[in-house]
Amino acid sequence: MEIELINDLKQTIENFQKTLQQYLPSLENEIRNIILSKTANKSLIENTLNTLLSLTDMGVGKYLFVKLLDYYKTIDADGAAFYWNEYDKVEK
Repeated sequence: MEIELINDLKQTIENFQKTLQQYLPSLENEIRNIILSKTANKSLIENTLNTLLSLTDMGVGKYLFVKLLDYYKTIDADGAAFYWNEYDKVEK
């Protein structure tokens, strides 16, 4: 019974992650547009980073977070440092 419950929970988590991954292509396009257009809108970038940070907390989208964060540090090094620290907390 307990093993069955654990397997059900594991399957639920895997299904949830698969659902979240369906949103990654649109987020990837948004990040590509931000970088290619050299957007300096900190509010837009930080909102996107917040979304991505939430996803990384659920095991999805780490590469997108790092990609946008690498760009953001060219615009606001202090702001980027804050997000690196938040990311490190998620990774631990």
